[in-house]
Amino acid sequence: MAGLTAPPDNADPIAGQVIEADGWFPGIDTAHIRDTIRLGDGAVTEARLAEAVLAGMLAGLKEMAAWRSARAVEGHASLGTVTDLQLAGQNMAVLLWRRIVSFFAAAELVDGHTDVAATDDALDREEEKASTADRYRRKAYEAVADLRALGLPADAPEPHGRNRVSLL
Repeated sequence: MAGLTAPPDNADPIAGQVIEADGWFPGIDTAHIRDTIRLGDGAVTEARLAEAVLAGMLAGLKEMAAWRSARAVEGHASLGTVTDLQLAGQNMAVLLWRRIVSFFAAAELVDGHTDVAATDDALDREEEKASTADRYRRKAYEAVADLRALGLPADAPEPHGRNRVSLL
């Protein structure tokens, strides 16, 4: 186990806060991340989660900078105007942005929660945590690729989707 577990179902919900992005990308509610990603049984304080969300936003903004600029030049005033596609009543681009930030933030939290013991068990847990953080980052990069593919003209070149690799 990577040290991130679900809180009991009867736990009192922790009030979140909305961390604002750059104005073009929407803010992210820490309560939503806490509710949807396993963040431990209260071990992740609101302050740590807010810092992780900021780190997730920094990573997401870096990955999406060129794409965002191109969409802004096309006249899109915000992320929510890039596509009319909806999923569960929510704008698909906004959902993907939330996934990007959520998974980068989760990776940040897992990476930042290290054991201080040098026992074999602690070392095994560190390897598992690194693997978990890598899985979270992979999910974030998948969402980046999916978001980059939204709002592109139908005749756009293929490389805007997820990677396709041919083995030699």
